Amino acid sequence: MSHAYLIEIEQDTVGLIIREAEGYRFYATRRSLRGLQPDLFDTATAAHRAVLHMHGPTEATCSSMVPLHRPAQAE
Repeated sequence: MSHAYLIEIEQDTVGLIIREAEGYRFYATRRSLRGLQPDLFDTATAAHRAVLHMHGPTEATCSSMVPLHRPAQAE
């Protein structure tokens, strides 16, 4: 399971979902979605759904939640 996800809607990056000690938090790159930043979510999927709900419908909403992986640490 990843600890961070890049969120895209219609091929436009709208923010990141980051796992924190208490849950998942969304960090917006779009001003219209910043209202979600104080919220904590139980799962990354729940955060993604909230982003889609706040974003609102578009003609052909296409979204993705891309896991971001930490680079391997050298020993």
